[in-house]
Amino acid sequence: MKKISLNALRESKLLRYAIFAAVAVIFVLLTILVTRKKPVAEKPDTVPAVVIQKPENGTLLESVTISGYVEANAMIPVVPFVSGTIKEYPVRAGDFVEKDTLLAKIDDAPFRQQMLQAQAAYFAAQSTFDRINNLYKSGATTQQNYDSAKAQADASKAQYDLAKLQVDYTEVRAPVDGTILIADQAVGGIGNQTQPVAVLADLTNQVVRLKVPEKYFDLFTLERDNLKVIVTRPAEKNMYEDAVTTATIENIAPYVSPQSKNFIVVCHLDEPGDRFRPGMFVKVQVAYKTYENVPLISLKARKMDGSFYIFDENTSTVKYVEGQDFPVDENNFIVPEEYRNSYIVMDGQNFVFDGQKVRVFEEALNEAKSTDRTGE
Repeated sequence: MKKISLNALRESKLLRYAIFAAVAVIFVLLTILVTRKKPVAEKPDTVPAVVIQKPENGTLLESVTISGYVEANAMIPVVPFVSGTIKEYPVRAGDFVEKDTLLAKIDDAPFRQQMLQAQAAYFAAQSTFDRINNLYKSGATTQQNYDSAKAQADASKAQYDLAKLQVDYTEVRAPVDGTILIADQAVGGIGNQTQPVAVLADLTNQVVRLKVPEKYFDLFTLERDNLKVIVTRPAEKNMYEDAVTTATIENIAPYVSPQSKNFIVVCHLDEPGDRFRPGMFVKVQVAYKTYENVPLISLKARKMDGSFYIFDENTSTVKYVEGQDFPVDENNFIVPEEYRNSYIVMDGQNFVFDGQKVRVFEEALNEAKSTDRTGE
């Protein structure tokens, strides 16, 4: 038998190991090639979607808004000057009445009786005086008798005039033109001086008394002639439009209350019309600066720090604009002039960063609809 050398045996083992290692490497490589995933492209829905809008030209008023209540400049309680049972009561709340219109009629029978008594006493006293006067002229009586008779006649005349006046007072009439705000008496009730038969107000003369914080004192006193006042009564949503009128500052209190730290400003409604009434809640906008023909965008475009984003159509990215002291009103703010024609991000600005690629919401919506149709 032929002997195999030790070296040949070793070479044979090494060859087998090499072949086994090569096969293992090839297997591993094939496994990697088969199982390796292809790189997945970024899904469109991972790019944030934003809503954009261009600014619109308009007018902005920098202002202070303060709440208040409408008041009649003068509310007149009408009380009777005599007491008695109410026999007539022709008015109702809401009626417009002219001066001297009858508001209530109090039973005048007792007062007519008093007038007749006073009339009789006056006629008797006057007759006595006439007789004494003739005697005095002829020297048949003394000066004392004359003076006494005259005093009695004058006193009786005064009592008679007062009795007639009380009869007139049983007819309670409107002292001025106005609208009846309160009319809570009734026929058969008792009219007296402690309770008015009606409360009148001139509804064309209405005011709002504002309690203005102390920090605005200089603004109101130094810029009074430049202030523009707009009064708004909020209407029921989806039913009527807000009632709006301008107003004129009528009076500014010269002092600040140390308790409330407010001062009073009285604004007179220029044209209250039929939609403003005493007691109604209103918002008073006091504008101190006007910007005309400026680019405006809704306040909802701003972030908490006052910044906002503009959208670049060419790169589909957003650009961060640092918050500044932009003039604002209750709804809008003025966009810097260089962004007048730019698209402003209105929604989604809290989920993007400067330079980030974004999609416009309308495009994202269309892609979603397209995907849904493909899936079906």
